[in-house]
Order: sequence, then C-alpha cells, then structure tokens
Amino acid sequence: MYIFLLAVLLLPVQIQATVFQIQPVAQQIKESDGIVIGHYLRKKFIRLESGSIATQMIFKMNQESGMQSETFGMDEIIVHYPGGKIGDEMVKVEGVPEFIPGEHVVLMIKNHKDRFWGMNLGFGTFKVINYGREKMIVNTLFPEKQNGGQMRFEDFVVNVKTIKGQGLKDVEGQLFPTKTGGLAEVRGPASEQAKNRTIASKTDEEENNEDTRLSTLWMVFVLALMGGIFRWMRQKDAK
Repeated sequence: MYIFLLAVLLLPVQIQATVFQIQPVAQQIKESDGIVIGHYLRKKFIRLESGSIATQMIFKMNQESGMQSETFGMDEIIVHYPGGKIGDEMVKVEGVPEFIPGEHVVLMIKNHKDRFWGMNLGFGTFKVINYGREKMIVNTLFPEKQNGGQMRFEDFVVNVKTIKGQGLKDVEGQLFPTKTGGLAEVRGPASEQAKNRTIASKTDEEENNEDTRLSTLWMVFVLALMGGIFRWMRQKDAK
C-alpha cells in the first residue's frame, strides 16, 4: 500500500492553472461554432501532433446546432480537452469537466484544426438537471452563478434559435465516426431497427407455421396411404 502511494507521488504530473472570466450563456452561444445536447459515453487519451496530451471525450448526440450531423451522418461526437495521461506522463488542466457515463450534458463547441474542442473548458459545459418541475442547465464550474452558471432549459432553447438563427434539431442514429479501425457501421434510427426486428419475427413465425402445416398434411397423407394398403392386403388374404 505504501509502495503504491509512493509511486503515485513520484509520477511526473504537470498542473496547468486556468483563469475564467464569467460570461453570460447567451454570449457563449454566440461565440460557439456549434452546440450539442447529449449523453457522455467514454473517453481516451491521445498525443497530438504538437506532442501535447489531449483527452477525447465521446458523446451521444440527441440534439445539435451547427454540427451538420445529417451531412456527415453521425450521432456520436468526439470533443477534445487539453490534458490527460499517457504512460507515466500526466498533464492535469484545471477547469476540464468530468462526467459519469450516461450523464446528460450541454456542450459549447469550437472547431480548431479539424478537431472539435470544448469551448471554455468546463465553463462552456452544462449539465441538464431537473429542479422541481423545471428542467435546468447548470454550469459544471459555477453552478451557483445566476448570470452564466444556470438557465432554464426552455430559455436556453429559445436563446439558441434567436442567436444562431435556427433552432436545435434532433439527431437520428446513422453512422459511427468514433469507431476505430475498419469501416463505419451503418445504423438506422432505433425505431426503424425495432420495426425491422418485429417484421423479421413475424416472418419467422409465419414460416414456422407454414412448415408445421405442411408436415401435418404429409403425415395425414402417409397414414391414409398405409391404411389403404393394410385394408387391400386383408381383402386379398380373405379371398
């Protein structure tokens, strides 16, 4: 146990401080290249071309604005944040948000050098919560701040439409650009998959019923034939 603690303390950890200036949610919406509402799935660490370490966080998109999900055929998105751990090298950046799998979030996105980055780190990240009868978005760093740290979800949706000129749109499952290696997997909407499964199940059931009916008819035919042969033989013996 003591050896383990000593090993952790000896790890080369770099800590980078971050200074935040409070911005209203509306201002962040205006400055963002895109907005994503979805659920956190998983993360992995990578080394960038510059040699620095970054964290890739993967999210399932439910709604988006400015991300062109229908054009690129994606329902998951990789969002980058600075810092992470590769081997014995660890870089910790203050302000990078943390999530648990399945957590419902709102992300402000910036597009930089062909990668999506979380804008303003944790300050551009909100968690969707139910507060009484209201649905709220609450900032991961300053949840108590009225102007910038929280907003009614309905007001947020209205702000996006007003500022961006178009509202949030639903994302349908199509391709998985986050899949590593090989071709992307094609997948239709969940409702369509369920429909296909239902159709397949009905088809299998109909085929099974048809096979059963054919087997029954053959059995009746064979029994009738055997009965006829038996009666013919008895009549022949009687003569």
